[in-house]
Amino acid sequence: MRHTLFRLILAGLMSFAIVLPAWAEGTVARAVFASDVIDREPIDDIGKIIHVEYGEIQRVYFFTDLRDMSGSQVSHRWLLDGDVMAEIPFDIGGDRWRVWSSKRLMPGFDGTWTAQVVQDGKVIASRSFKYVDDDTDSSTDNSPMQTEKTE
Repeated sequence: MRHTLFRLILAGLMSFAIVLPAWAEGTVARAVFASDVIDREPIDDIGKIIHVEYGEIQRVYFFTDLRDMSGSQVSHRWLLDGDVMAEIPFDIGGDRWRVWSSKRLMPGFDGTWTAQVVQDGKVIASRSFKYVDDDTDSSTDNSPMQTEKTE
């Protein structure tokens, strides 16, 4: 009887050990910034640079396709130049789970935006883009470089 109980406990621990790594080591199959998400899919990939459009509020979506994370909680953490601006949690309900969050960008929010995928306090993926205000960003100056001439 004692021997059978030991085997049952051991079998239970072994099955838990097999399931745990699949949950703990899930993957981010895709992570994309898009201008919209329709039918659980991003409609485009907006790239690494977004220009400020005056008089308009621009919405940027961060879409992620998560694999093998069923039962866990994942967050999208939005940062502007390293400062946390928002954190949106998601409960993952299947082996393939697509989630997205969005941020409204306005003039004055220019800088480097980063969206992180966070699971159990650990960043497992991140993507960044620059929100560029051409009217105030001197680094986009297209004038010829000045060189100093010495004689």
